[in-house]
Amino acid sequence: MITGSRTKNSFLNLLTGLGGQLLTTVLGFVVRTVFIRTLGKEYLGINGLFSNILSMLSLTELGLGTAMAYMLYKPLAVNDEKRVRVLLKFYKTAYRVIGVVIFLLGLLMVPFLRVLIKDYDSLAALGIDAVLLFFIFLLSNVSSYLFLAYRSSVMRANQKRYILDIIGFGVTILVHVVGIVILVVFKDFIIYKVVSSAILILQSIVNGIIVKKYYPEFFKKEKDSLGKEEIKGLFKDCGALFVYKANTVVIKATDNIVLSAFIGLKTVGMYSNYLLLYTTCASILRHFFDAIRASMGNVFAVESAETKYRFFKISNFAAMVLYGTAAVGLAACSNEVILCWIGADYVIPQPLPILIGIEMLFGGIIVNLSQIREVSGVFRQMWYRPLIGIVVNIVVSIVLAQIWGINGVVIGTIVTFAFVNFMIDPQLIHKYTFNGEKPVSEYYGKNLLYILIIAAVGAGDVLFCQYVFVGHGWFSVAVHVLFTGISVPAVFALLFWKTDECRYLVGMVTGAIKKISNKFKRA
Repeated sequence: MITGSRTKNSFLNLLTGLGGQLLTTVLGFVVRTVFIRTLGKEYLGINGLFSNILSMLSLTELGLGTAMAYMLYKPLAVNDEKRVRVLLKFYKTAYRVIGVVIFLLGLLMVPFLRVLIKDYDSLAALGIDAVLLFFIFLLSNVSSYLFLAYRSSVMRANQKRYILDIIGFGVTILVHVVGIVILVVFKDFIIYKVVSSAILILQSIVNGIIVKKYYPEFFKKEKDSLGKEEIKGLFKDCGALFVYKANTVVIKATDNIVLSAFIGLKTVGMYSNYLLLYTTCASILRHFFDAIRASMGNVFAVESAETKYRFFKISNFAAMVLYGTAAVGLAACSNEVILCWIGADYVIPQPLPILIGIEMLFGGIIVNLSQIREVSGVFRQMWYRPLIGIVVNIVVSIVLAQIWGINGVVIGTIVTFAFVNFMIDPQLIHKYTFNGEKPVSEYYGKNLLYILIIAAVGAGDVLFCQYVFVGHGWFSVAVHVLFTGISVPAVFALLFWKTDECRYLVGMVTGAIKKISNKFKRA
């Protein structure tokens, strides 16, 4: 199904992504611990709030990155250098314009900070200059659009993401180490944020230089430009992608914003620790899908419909196993991890961990559907679906936040994932990617079965972690994480061993293990 070069590139992307992610995850928890000990919940809350606001401002990117990646897959696959240069020329100009627009929109947000932060008046007493902090966050965000960031799209679309990942994780480690030193020595969030932002800007510049060194032929001067009709079509795609991206960003970003506006920064700070566990799991798992994204784009650009559909079924099965495992782990072990890590004052009781686990499961389903939709170019079809998701999420989150607090906000996200994205996106993919030749009912039937199995395993794991081998600190955490990490894959392997999807994935895993083992033996 996948050529040797695709498999090799996907494996290298995955290996570097996971290795770097595990290392930076450990350092990230160390930084978070130092952050809490030196600065407190308010700083933790404002850090999460401003990050979410800036992620919403980045919506002005209009989905250009995704649309350009889709347009680059085919010319890179057939080695059409001129076409790549023309696309990059447009991409460069567009990204710089976007950077300026984000900066101006950010400045317009400053007067509204008092509305978005319930505890705004008490921040001055703590020595927190909210406006200055927001300005630093804004400059850090804008810099990625101005300093050669557009060049990275070539390497990512050409299945060489692992090269940038190695640099990225090295920079992340540097940011964490320097951040720990600054927090311990100076206990100053301003210095911490300025230095970390400067390092990230430097990373963007270094990435651009390295990409040009690898692909000098793509960055020669090009006289031709995209035609008016192509630009018009591109912006139609971007318009649809903007709405899809807005849906994704708003669903997550509104959580902290709603909590800050209706409940307070301390709750945002406590929730951010659970969110860190969530995003850590999501980031690790996302590497599996990011690793094969360019290869998937290559498949959907040149392979047959049957090959595409087989790829879709396999990636869906993988998403259910991987994200189902993470969902059960978060539901069963989150509170125990928080308790051992930073203490009982930061623990939020059930059902929040279970709700976060449910959100993780449906979020994983959406990750797979979004990737299939994007690499197959399904952008404009039913573009209003994300608008429905945005409205449902905001309304349900605000209403339930005032009834059930933080649990209501998470339920708002789950409702959007389950009753909007999960119900509509599969129909779009089956209709436009597979031309209506494959029944969408098969997809729903399989996934409902998968969800019921994960729910049953999760219920057993939650009870196990609450009543079996408890009270032994981190040793109990290790045992419970190991138990939950094995249970879902083991049950799926037992029940679905004879299916093509299961055997293919097992073959990939065992093949990768054999290759690594052989390399060690030769070494």
